[in-house]
Amino acid sequence: MLPSVVTGLGRAHCLSLVSLLLIHCFIDISAAFHSPQILLPADDTVISKEGDSLRIECRAQTRWPRLHNIYWLVNDTFVEDAYPDGRVTEQSGGALAVNRTVEQTLEFTTVQSEDFRNTFTCVVQDPSGTDVKHFYLNPENDGRKITYRLTAKKDEREPDPDRR
Repeated sequence: MLPSVVTGLGRAHCLSLVSLLLIHCFIDISAAFHSPQILLPADDTVISKEGDSLRIECRAQTRWPRLHNIYWLVNDTFVEDAYPDGRVTEQSGGALAVNRTVEQTLEFTTVQSEDFRNTFTCVVQDPSGTDVKHFYLNPENDGRKITYRLTAKKDEREPDPDRR
């Protein structure tokens, strides 16, 4: 029965439909394999201090909002290991399906001088890849209030040629 349908439609028309279907599938599949991208914090982000506490948000875009990992590291170790006293913790912001963003917040109950010697790293992973950004926390005092600047640490590795 199928050969008569193909003959009825004409081979050229059938091949056109198959080609469109394959192109559509290719576009959908290739879109799904873009690596995640960290959107925030950006280099030289200034963060206002709220009382003694401080919050640093890591926001990333992923094609896999339900199948991802997003987390912070401190000097290449997990936050709970770097701060066993709980002075610095992570809080999940969840996934926002509208624009496919995911969030993880680093929360300081107090900021201490040792924090200015640490490297803070945001990592996001999904089935299509990984994005990593390293930051230093620097205090700034304009005479009225203390703010903090996140400065991106330049990566010593060569850029990944597969990243877009």
